[in-house]
Amino acid sequence: MRFLTKIPPFLVTLVVSLAVWQWAVVWGPMQGSSIPPALDTLDELGYLMTLPATWISLGQTLQVAGVGFFIAIATAIPTGILVGLSPRAYQSTKFTFDFLRVIPPIVIIPIVLLLLGPTIEMGIFLVFFATFFMLALQTAYGIRDTDPILLDTMKCYGLTRYQQIRYARLPSALPFVSLGIRITVTAAMIVAVVAGLIGGAPGLGKDLLLAQASGAATVTFSIVLILGILGLGLSKGVQILQRRLVFWVPQ
Repeated sequence: MRFLTKIPPFLVTLVVSLAVWQWAVVWGPMQGSSIPPALDTLDELGYLMTLPATWISLGQTLQVAGVGFFIAIATAIPTGILVGLSPRAYQSTKFTFDFLRVIPPIVIIPIVLLLLGPTIEMGIFLVFFATFFMLALQTAYGIRDTDPILLDTMKCYGLTRYQQIRYARLPSALPFVSLGIRITVTAAMIVAVVAGLIGGAPGLGKDLLLAQASGAATVTFSIVLILGILGLGLSKGVQILQRRLVFWVPQ
C-alpha cells in the first residue's frame, strides 16, 4: 500500500485513460471505428521517434514557434514599457492593440501565404502576430499598475525617472509579463502547428495533414500525442522559469 501512495497521481490518470481508450476501441462502443487502439498508437509513436524525419519536423516546428515567439518578446516588452509610461500613448494604442489581439491568426493565413508562401518565414510571422499584442498589453498593464504611493515616495527622495522605472515599475510589470509569456508560449506552439496544418509550412503540422489525408490513423494519432507532449513540456518549463524569476508572486 505504501508503494501505491508513492505513485504520482498524473501517472495513475494517464494509465487509466490509456486503458479506457484501449477498451473502448477494441471491445467497447468504438469497436470497428477508424480510431486506432492505444497500444498500437504508442507502438507507432515509438517507431516515429526513431525516424530522422520526425526529428527534422519537430525541429522545424520548434524553430517556427521559438523564433516567432522570441522576436515577439524582444519587440513587445520594450513597446509595452514605452506605452505604459505614457498615459497618452496607452490611451491611443489600447483599442488598436485590443482589436489586433483578438484576430485569430488563422484568418490572415491566406494573406500571409500570398506574401511569403508556405515557408518557415510564414509560420514565424503568424506566431509573432499571435503573441506580440498580448505581450505588449500585459507589459503596459504591469507598468501602469505600479503603486502610485511608492512612486511619490521615490520622487520625494529625489530618485530619477530611470531609477523609478528600474526599481519600481519593472518589478511591478514582471508578474504581468511572466503571465503573458506563460499564456502565449502555448499559443505560439498552436499557431506553429496550424501554420503547417493549414498553411503548409514545414513541421509536424504538415506531417499531421499528410497523415490524415492518406488515411494513416495510427500515424495521425501518434503525431497528436507528440504535439501534446511537446506542448506540456514547454508549458512546464515556462512555469518553472516563472517561479525562479518572479519568486515573490504566489503561483
